[in-house]
Amino acid sequence: MSISEPIKQFNQWIQSFNYQILENVDDVKNRFILPMFQYLGYPNKCLKSKFTVSKYASSINSANLEINKIYLHSDVIELNNTDTAIVIIDIKNPRETNLSPAIVESSLASISVKPLFLIITNGYEIQVFQYWRYRPLHCLFDITVETLKKQEIAIDFYQTLNFLYVSSINKNLDNLFTFKHHNLLEKHLRRYAYWQDLLNQTDFQPEITQKGNQLIVVKPKVAIKCNLPQAFSEGDCEIEFSNIMFRGIKISINHRQILDNLMIGLNTQPHWQCRPFIKQVDKNIFEAVLGETTIILSELETIDLCLCIDEICQEYKKSIIEFENNLETWEFEFIEVAGIRGFKICDVEPKLWELMYKFAHEFTYYKGKSAWHLFNHENFSIRLSRGIRDHVLITPKASSYCSLLPYTKISIIYTINAIHLQPLDKKEQNYWQRNIGTQGTWTAKYTKKWLLEQYIPKVINYYSQQNQFSINDIVSAIKKSQPERSTIVAIDDIKNLLPYLKDIQSWFNLYRENIAATILRLYYRTFTDLVRNTDSSINGMDYLTANLQRIDWQNSQGLVDSRISQYKKFSSFKNAINCLDEQVTRINNHDYEKSLNADSITRIFIWIIENGKISYSQPQMNAAKQALLPLWEECRFEMRHVFSYK
Repeated sequence: MSISEPIKQFNQWIQSFNYQILENVDDVKNRFILPMFQYLGYPNKCLKSKFTVSKYASSINSANLEINKIYLHSDVIELNNTDTAIVIIDIKNPRETNLSPAIVESSLASISVKPLFLIITNGYEIQVFQYWRYRPLHCLFDITVETLKKQEIAIDFYQTLNFLYVSSINKNLDNLFTFKHHNLLEKHLRRYAYWQDLLNQTDFQPEITQKGNQLIVVKPKVAIKCNLPQAFSEGDCEIEFSNIMFRGIKISINHRQILDNLMIGLNTQPHWQCRPFIKQVDKNIFEAVLGETTIILSELETIDLCLCIDEICQEYKKSIIEFENNLETWEFEFIEVAGIRGFKICDVEPKLWELMYKFAHEFTYYKGKSAWHLFNHENFSIRLSRGIRDHVLITPKASSYCSLLPYTKISIIYTINAIHLQPLDKKEQNYWQRNIGTQGTWTAKYTKKWLLEQYIPKVINYYSQQNQFSINDIVSAIKKSQPERSTIVAIDDIKNLLPYLKDIQSWFNLYRENIAATILRLYYRTFTDLVRNTDSSINGMDYLTANLQRIDWQNSQGLVDSRISQYKKFSSFKNAINCLDEQVTRINNHDYEKSLNADSITRIFIWIIENGKISYSQPQMNAAKQALLPLWEECRFEMRHVFSYK
């Protein structure tokens, strides 16, 4: 077995150490502890002696308690406090033989110091304890200096306590070490038929059941119960594990946490690093951050967790998309303000909104029976109602809400009271979807049309003697401020693809995780083919070269070794297309892609389409639209619901 140089140096030092030179506590500190931790790789700036804890003490009366020990911090000086302590050494007199950790442990508890390791030594005997929150100290080493001189013990000691390893440990993973022990124990127990049967009985019985908006997905290791979102109402879920260590623990995840973390990276493997809530911390061991809870899982548990989340989030996503499709809200900006969740359908002048509100107040549904007596006003909002059920609720939002200047515009927010979407008969499923229409719940698109073509003209005509408004000018201005974008399937001009490509590029730019290659392969290939026949005299090769250099070319056939070879590789437009072809080949052989690569490649597509003269066939254009549509729909959903708060 080869031994690294730092371990050799540590071993040589301990072999030459003579504990008989130690006469007092200072000798133990200066001649034993300090050299030891230098050989263990601890920087001097991480070391403190006689550490005063007065400003950190929270549960003791003493104003200036002082720990007469060496106190080792992480090497980030600005962040040094009791939470960053990694090792504490309790130094005893060489003649003292009682190395009980009880007093030290009680002192640590009283001042809330949370180190990773506690070492007690008199220069001859050495006790090393693993410190876990809420648990007793766990003894890792109880040895003498003579024992430490044995090579295998010295190697184990160094590997357990060297600074590079200790400083990399996440102190919040309280069960990392115990998990390894339990995991190993479980593997051994499964070798015996009786224990194997017993452990198998702890697994859940797989099932997928749905009742109303509640979905339950169970795998052998994980069970998730989810309340799916309904229209404007939010959802949530609860996660349980079959592992005997976690039995009885229920982890609650709210709507925002589901969208922010669980929704990203669906249908990907845990080790691909596509899911923000999962991190691999060791071979076959993963850290999962679920809401406010961090938990350590085996590979099997992590895979079952991902499978459950995939099922749950697909339905969760489906509910949200179905809601937006049915209420025709995709083309409008999603807004949450003052507890109201809705969609901005247009902007109007403050004076016009005052007249609209005045008209609604005058034509409330209980004041008459004409076609226009359908209003009810609540605070500053306008309800369009047919009695106990609403058509829609429109709410004003001032554009200069945080400004001292007068309001310049009033945004009209489309929303629906969630109570009015519930069926009168609780047994009736999917009531709100079937109730959509001009006689029932209005969609956002219909509401905008009704405002522009009926309500606003009616209000202007009704108050025409008091105010001078031009109906055509007002309606034209509203439509001009919110121009409609051609749908992808209706596009014939290649430049009309640019708004969609720019949306996708912004999406990639926000991503911090890897992206599954399956959703990018067709996109890379078809757009490379689409821009292939571009006039080579295109301007902006410096921009293309800069983006090609940002791409990770590792494991590529065109691996770049130097700036000179980079310049040659990217120096012409033809070479740039060859580089794109390499990326098409590469992604076909990989499971996932770095978001930075996808961002850079999309920037290249955008630049070529904006600045180049491209010759393309209609089949190439159709293929590009077909490849772009599912990617953009994924982008649209995540930019609207996942990344809207990031």
